[in-house]
Amino acid sequence: MRLADFFNFSKASDRQVVSIIGCGGKTSLLWALATLARGKKTLVTTTTHTQRPEQASGLYDYFFDEVASSGIKPVDGVWLAGNVNSSDFSISSFSIPALERIIPFFDNVFIEADGSRTKPLKAWAAYEPVITDSTTVSVGILPLWPLGRPVSQEIVHRLQLFTALSGANEDHIIGLEHYLPVISGRTQDGFDRDSALSGFAHSLFKISGGEKVLFFNQVEDEEQMENARRLAAMLPPDFRAGLSAVIAGSVRQDRIELL
Repeated sequence: MRLADFFNFSKASDRQVVSIIGCGGKTSLLWALATLARGKKTLVTTTTHTQRPEQASGLYDYFFDEVASSGIKPVDGVWLAGNVNSSDFSISSFSIPALERIIPFFDNVFIEADGSRTKPLKAWAAYEPVITDSTTVSVGILPLWPLGRPVSQEIVHRLQLFTALSGANEDHIIGLEHYLPVISGRTQDGFDRDSALSGFAHSLFKISGGEKVLFFNQVEDEEQMENARRLAAMLPPDFRAGLSAVIAGSVRQDRIELL
């Protein structure tokens, strides 16, 4: 199945506000989804910060900052919104009230709502991700290629929080059992780490909005796909019931599988 078969925004009659959280391909997914929705008034933005592609890349048609947002009258196309950081030309978030004010002007909105400093794993501090009240879908994205590698600063953002949540200390080899509390907040024996770490660290969907989609990204061979299937089968039944879908595949290859 291709991304367009699952994320079918062209046929959606209601406004979709998609907040992308997690690690391992958030920005790639953000732009892939925006491309799928290009025939409508489509907003791409962030509630944290993200890189601003060159307009010549063709990924977006228009750009505006928070000052210009007060007079926005969008037409069909992809609109990128953010405040430009002059030091590195990345963009940072509007104030949340300003963002919520302009969302109704668009048919579809795609928000990079989390940060991981390009690292493939993390745990979440009490104040993140930053989810708008208007979010209709939260897509939690994680790669599985760190399996079998040791926990380290090179692959984990917020290392102290991650070790507390996952149970894998620094240099410990990462297994599926360590992903489980990162995703669901619970260990294999049912211990609720989300509650135990309340106010300190939390799992992927603890702060989210709307429907919840779990996406194992960068799954590009059968071994990784089998790991995704095994991990999906390990999810607590009540947690799994709260997800609208679990998918695995590759944004780069434009290929996903429903699990």
